[in-house]
Amino acid sequence: MHSVLLVDDDRAERYILKRFNWKSTDFYIAGEAADGKEALILLKKTSFDLIITDIRMPGMDGFSFLDEVRRQNWHGCIVLLSTYSDFEYAQRGIRLGVFDYMTKPPSDKDLTAVLQRIHTHLTSEKYLQEEIAKKYEIHNDSTAAKICRFILNNVENNITLDNFAQEFSLSHDYAGKYFKQKMGKNFNDYLTKIKMEHAKYLLRSGKYKTYEISNKLGYANPDYFRRLFKLNTNMTPGEYKRSSDTEHKSIYKL
Repeated sequence: MHSVLLVDDDRAERYILKRFNWKSTDFYIAGEAADGKEALILLKKTSFDLIITDIRMPGMDGFSFLDEVRRQNWHGCIVLLSTYSDFEYAQRGIRLGVFDYMTKPPSDKDLTAVLQRIHTHLTSEKYLQEEIAKKYEIHNDSTAAKICRFILNNVENNITLDNFAQEFSLSHDYAGKYFKQKMGKNFNDYLTKIKMEHAKYLLRSGKYKTYEISNKLGYANPDYFRRLFKLNTNMTPGEYKRSSDTEHKSIYKL
């Protein structure tokens, strides 16, 4: 199960969230804090997969907390809580890389939908990390581990070599050579391989249609995605989905 940290200065709001049936979505409340400073102390002591935090809090607000969390290189998922009047702030959070936002108090239906998306993300990322570690022994190479994390965090985004170069403070000309030295493949081939394996996972989950997976992975044209998938797997997405078992996990073979 995935661990959750609740951060909100309103005790009543935290109580409402704690009453939700977290086990039904494979999550559990592992900690709670009344502000960002208190939450940072908990993060140093405990590992969390998901942080759900309010935006407006005394002391250290949600954005200050978010900035500090990112500086500490924490890579779990973050969901912002906001009122309707905080909508622009919530959009700012999305641009800063939070996973999603919800209005307060979230309905059980909305919370379930968000948690299901996060569960898919965390589960697929976990298996992918394990296989990458086995393939490239990244546990002995901190740089490769950081590159792996960057790709995983952006597997559903349309990132480019320039994004990679900027993230790792490299020149464009050197970035491609550096990536291949560390990961054994060029950037585009590696990214495509990861996206196709992630597509397999999403197909096996049975929760998404092909065009939805295409959009999630940053391919605006579903036909192009189908051709790319077949090129990498020798099957169309539909053929793969029919041939796969019903187990909701993916064994990634890079």
